[in-house]
Amino acid sequence: MYDIKQLEHEWKQYRKKKLKPWYIASLSLFVFIVAVTLFLMNEKKIDLSGLKSYFESSNVMFEDKEKSIDTFVDKSMQLKERVLVDNALEKLEVHSNLIDVADKVVDKPLNILVDIPLLDHEKKPLSQEQPETRKTMHLDIIESTSVSAYKDVEKRFLESRDIDDALFLASSYYKKGDYDKSAYWALEVNKLDQDVEEGLLIFVKSKVKMGRKNEGISILKTYVERSGSQEAKKLLYQIENDKL
Repeated sequence: MYDIKQLEHEWKQYRKKKLKPWYIASLSLFVFIVAVTLFLMNEKKIDLSGLKSYFESSNVMFEDKEKSIDTFVDKSMQLKERVLVDNALEKLEVHSNLIDVADKVVDKPLNILVDIPLLDHEKKPLSQEQPETRKTMHLDIIESTSVSAYKDVEKRFLESRDIDDALFLASSYYKKGDYDKSAYWALEVNKLDQDVEEGLLIFVKSKVKMGRKNEGISILKTYVERSGSQEAKKLLYQIENDKL
């Protein structure tokens, strides 16, 4: 029989495994945002340098023409120069507005991406973080036997229908060798979400351990044909070759 410390250790390892894809996805999102920001900053520099070249070329043109025309034409060109400068300043304001708009466009997707689930089989949005009590709910069981600890988790599942609780129970009972209960809780996982592969694999392994190998193989083959999962193929090979 498992003691409470071992149960707590199993739960911590299980939660680390579940949260790992989220950490990787968050890091990838951060790198993508940095890359987009650097790209827009480079675009901004290019626009300003082009505008500077435009002013410099305009000044050279005005200086050359001033040397070859009389006072009247000189005054006329000065007037034109002021007009061109005013137009150039207007263009500068337009460029600045475009840059501001681009910055706002970059800012908006940040809020959108945070709300998009990164994994199809996860039904909960990333932005809806689990309450702190959820992370430690299996660790709050103090001075109780292993059996009562599992009973508390089962009771919580009946109240919340949390798929993580069902997965934890299925995995824990399988490791303890209680294959009837591991199959039962794996089936509960499948009822909540048929796309959670871990629950299906535990169910098949439990069936095989209970002596129902053909039934397990049949279920697994159907799943492999539908999903093409490499983990499922690996398990199928182990079962067919009596290596489970």
